[in-house]
Amino acid sequence: MTEKEIETLTALSRSRTESASRVSRAAMLLAYRENPSFFAVGRRLGVHHQTVQRCVERAVAYGALAALDDRPRPGKEPVITPEAKAWLVSLACEGQGARLPARAVDDAAAGTPCA
Repeated sequence: MTEKEIETLTALSRSRTESASRVSRAAMLLAYRENPSFFAVGRRLGVHHQTVQRCVERAVAYGALAALDDRPRPGKEPVITPEAKAWLVSLACEGQGARLPARAVDDAAAGTPCA
């Protein structure tokens, strides 16, 4: 790991605004750098040694910072279009708490204009 990566991981491991999974993975990588034992790091951080092993293997394969992110999940891609998302956001901002009928949301997701 480069010095820049180590600085970034250190900052992430102390962060209160990052997601907990990223903070935990950053701490795992830093702890493994100090003591290259899956078991010792797992015991120290309170996680299973296989969790540490997967994180370290991902860091070796993709890079330390890329290993912090979740891998893509299988499944169907979302159907809502960017235009429909923009329309829903604009309605939410304009309505100030008004409820949208389910039909309008379904039509927006399908890409058809609401009546």
